Amino acid sequence: MWTMAGLGQPRQRTVMNTPQSPPPPAPPTPVTPITDGHTAIRAPQPGDAAILIAGRDPAFKRFLGEGSPDPRPSACILARNRIIGWVDYDPEPDWLEPGEVNVGYNVFAAHRGRGHASRAVMLLMHHLALHGVHRAAVLLIRRDNDDSLALARRLGFDETGTRDDSIGFKRSVPPLSYTDGTVTIRRRETSDLDEDLAAKDAEQQRWLWMPEDREAWRTMDPREQRAHALRVLEDNHRTFGQGPKWTFSVDATDATNVACVDCDLANDSLRGEGVPFGEANISYASHPAHRGRGYVSRAVHLVIRFLAGHTAARTAHFVIETENEASLRVARSLEARLRSRFINEEGNRMCHFEVPIERTTTL
Repeated sequence: MWTMAGLGQPRQRTVMNTPQSPPPPAPPTPVTPITDGHTAIRAPQPGDAAILIAGRDPAFKRFLGEGSPDPRPSACILARNRIIGWVDYDPEPDWLEPGEVNVGYNVFAAHRGRGHASRAVMLLMHHLALHGVHRAAVLLIRRDNDDSLALARRLGFDETGTRDDSIGFKRSVPPLSYTDGTVTIRRRETSDLDEDLAAKDAEQQRWLWMPEDREAWRTMDPREQRAHALRVLEDNHRTFGQGPKWTFSVDATDATNVACVDCDLANDSLRGEGVPFGEANISYASHPAHRGRGYVSRAVHLVIRFLAGHTAARTAHFVIETENEASLRVARSLEARLRSRFINEEGNRMCHFEVPIERTTTL
């Protein structure tokens, strides 16, 4: 899969400002490693250029030409820690509108058709969202490049017209926080500590904690519990930028941190259910003072919107004990499909639900 955008050429900025000219576009921000459990992107490292050049094949040259002798894309695409292509964004083409970036990619021939290009493009969208500099990503795709045309439409890019022999597509850079007017999901902060500790009651521990975690918590004194919870919040905040797990605090209009939701795209427990890495396992807990108000159901809807905007995950999964009626109500509110029933390693009866993640256009 390839687009005409971003050939990974070295960039040199030669724009001279005058009082009448607009400021030059913001340069690309270095890509820190991001993964969805299936595919990863990271900034190029010494020696990567030779691998990228070796990965060029006739299809690459058909759509992208010979390519740069010194490729410097925004990021290399990795699968199982091996480079399998690149993804790039460039704010400088003069046909872009302010705040837009031109996106391009290439996946080596042996790895095409496995979803890596889609996932790399969406991880790049997450990178753009994290830095908040650009407002939209643009793809310019040759009319005869069927694979890339299908990718753009599958990922919810809007068709914007034609340019020479290519079709343009655009998608807004997604927000980091989502709201429906009643609840808002956001990145967790260390300031959430007091509410987080209050939420760790017997009900949460019963349904969400492993037996060994409950036992470890009981052996801690209050100071140790507070320090442990703070470390978890710090880790939640840090991994929000890198994946494959994203954890959200949920705020209501009249209270903060009324619930917590996480989505894990590399959950080992789903592998036994035939779900590959890259699909989302969602779990959630409500603060005791705010249970029964529908906040969690609303928040999970918003997390699925986050997944649609920041990842290429296709399904959201929910593994719930059959006796956990409150969590089952959340699954029903999503109209989740019952995928299977099973007994887990602790002997608990479980229901496995799934919901498709749909991507709509954003403009």
